[in-house]
Amino acid sequence: MKKVLLTAMALLTIASASAFGMYGDRDSWIDFLVHGNQFRARMDQLGFVLGNGTIKGTFGFRSQAASTAWGNILTTGDTGNVDLTTTISAGIGYTSEPFGIGVGYNYTYIHERLGVHTPVLMINALNNNLRIAIPVQIATSQNPRNIAVDANPGINYDKDYVGVSTDIQLRYYTGIDAFNAIRVYFKFGHAAYKNEVPNIYKTDNIAQSVGFETRFYFLNTPIGNVTVNPYLKVAFNTSLKGYAPNNQVRAGEAIYGKNKAIFFDSSSYNNGVSYKNEWEKSPYDVTVAAVLGITANSDIVSLYVEPSLGYTAAYGGRAKTINGSTTTLYADSSVTHKLAWGAYTELYIRPTQDLEWYFEMDVNNSGTRQGVVDPETGEKISNGVPVYFETTTGITWYLPSFDGAQ
Repeated sequence: MKKVLLTAMALLTIASASAFGMYGDRDSWIDFLVHGNQFRARMDQLGFVLGNGTIKGTFGFRSQAASTAWGNILTTGDTGNVDLTTTISAGIGYTSEPFGIGVGYNYTYIHERLGVHTPVLMINALNNNLRIAIPVQIATSQNPRNIAVDANPGINYDKDYVGVSTDIQLRYYTGIDAFNAIRVYFKFGHAAYKNEVPNIYKTDNIAQSVGFETRFYFLNTPIGNVTVNPYLKVAFNTSLKGYAPNNQVRAGEAIYGKNKAIFFDSSSYNNGVSYKNEWEKSPYDVTVAAVLGITANSDIVSLYVEPSLGYTAAYGGRAKTINGSTTTLYADSSVTHKLAWGAYTELYIRPTQDLEWYFEMDVNNSGTRQGVVDPETGEKISNGVPVYFETTTGITWYLPSFDGAQ
């Protein structure tokens, strides 16, 4: 087994900077404790899981620059500055049939003044039928956007940023085909940003959001040569304070650009006059969708497709401004309604049980599309094509366990 470890480590060492990462996304840790030994090299990730039937560890990278430069985890710009455009992940876990526990850690580089630290706790129970992952993203920085230099050279603003968010996920597999699984996601985000000139000017900007999603899987049934497993999805997100795209505040992700106000809720003090922006009615979005999961398998190829149809409502909120003793109430937003549809696909090709090629594609009208990121705002600029080719395409090499188990 030592030879297997050396081989995996050698592959990691010789891989170029255009190959990428393992457990770097917010919800990807949920299955770490059930994964066997493997080496993964895909368009946005590079990493491995190694261990025996009891103890396992993982290390890897996941590119965060896929929308602008697919495959980059380390880049140098025209000025010679080095950008580590990646999430680095590492973790260790203990597994057994009745109980498993693991801890992980992610570090995501935003730029030279801002990074996101994410400790993760994973718990499995009931022979892995119950799985819980609790990541907590934490980002702190003084002068995260360097506005003083960009806008007013020579003025020494004090800009402190702190962001905390979490994406807790719970999965439970019942073992009953009539109602075979449930997934629950809980999301909370808080970000605060202070801009101050001592004794003259002070602004506290705050963004805060909460959201949840539930998925109920039922009637897992073989029909001919395929297996169908429908599920019902209900999702809700709201901005309690401030505003973020999709009403989801995430640590580190609210600090973008130099020409756009990121937070709406603010409390200012300027030469003795107080000024406050806040929500009279908070914005929100809600989605209800029926999804049909369809699986087909052969000796070499496995195909999973997921057509969906649902309803989405979005409300832009109603803002107000309090300037001293004067309150200004702005126009109320209307609720927009639309039909939500999509078709998601996963393709697995395994000429042997030890080597797999994976491909993923998504077609939808929810805004998940190919595009590039605007460096001034951090928002994706879509090219209008609703086909989204995921950047997780690549290979997985399944390795034997150190104790000889497969």
